[in-house]
Amino acid sequence: MIKNLIFDWGNVLIDVSMERFAKSCEDYGIRFTEDEVNSTHKAGFFLEYEKGNLSDGEFRDEIRARAAIILSDEEIDSVWNRMLGNIPIEKLQLLCLLKDKYNLYLLSNTNSIHWNTFSNKCFDYRGLNVDDFFKGIYLSYKLHTAKPESAIFRIAVADAGIDVRETLFIDDSSANCITAESLGMKTLEYKPDDDLMNCVLEKLEQKEMI
Repeated sequence: MIKNLIFDWGNVLIDVSMERFAKSCEDYGIRFTEDEVNSTHKAGFFLEYEKGNLSDGEFRDEIRARAAIILSDEEIDSVWNRMLGNIPIEKLQLLCLLKDKYNLYLLSNTNSIHWNTFSNKCFDYRGLNVDDFFKGIYLSYKLHTAKPESAIFRIAVADAGIDVRETLFIDDSSANCITAESLGMKTLEYKPDDDLMNCVLEKLEQKEMI
């Protein structure tokens, strides 16, 4: 029986638009490669930032060095934050539906600028905030490891004190799901255009909850 649900944040709950970010970079002449950042993974200094190995200031300096014009910290943050949108209300409704029946956790590759800018406002629903939805929140930049590395999963599972055999991991990356499966979790590889509620409830075989 599934007792625990671990959700990814980007592309599973909150909308992510790499196109919007790329267009904003073009406007400022900021150059990066497809190998460094795409819709499902980051590499190079982007990944180092998400692992917490670069400070906010060091990350901004890396962006600034790639820009064709001089950029302020605020302008860089604005460009970087163009990547994220909102959590659709139906996904917040799903979390409300699930949180009284299952233990919900968040496991995300993210960074301090994104998390500090969006985490409170994107989970603001019916007087609830992010801490009301999840029993534990595990973020790459705080743990200095990132999916699909097994270490971040092991840290989360150990801290939460949960049984992997009773856990469903929901992520949009096949590589991340493969690692979760190797540790004994059940997985749902979510496609961002799919209906998350239907996908999760079908996986849980709990359609009567709707």
